[in-house]
Amino acid sequence: MEDVRKKAEKDVQELKESMGGYVPHTLTCIKKHHPGLASLIRDMDQVMVHDGALDKKTKRLIAMACVAVRMCDDCVYAQAKVAKNFGATKEEIIEAMNVAVLTGGVPTWSVAKHSIEKLFEEWDE
Repeated sequence: MEDVRKKAEKDVQELKESMGGYVPHTLTCIKKHHPGLASLIRDMDQVMVHDGALDKKTKRLIAMACVAVRMCDDCVYAQAKVAKNFGATKEEIIEAMNVAVLTGGVPTWSVAKHSIEKLFEEWDE
């Protein structure tokens, strides 16, 4: 079990570096309580941290819109924060949220508003 925990620690540190120095609190909890899952998330997240046909910023904006539609406020913050770390502007984040509203309805904004406000407040500090 100790090997799994060490691997998870390494994998989450790698994710932190690849996400601009940010680790979502949810991932920290997963690492603590289910280290094998944290490593699996790192493996799956590789598509998100490298440019391909879509650049990594665009991928995070898409992910933010998706999790907003899924009504996960904590997830919105994490995806928006990493999108910002990858160069997204406030305007791009708002536009991606507008797309989410078109596909998920106005409650999408209701769920995401605290995360977006928190990020923008940090941005202005």
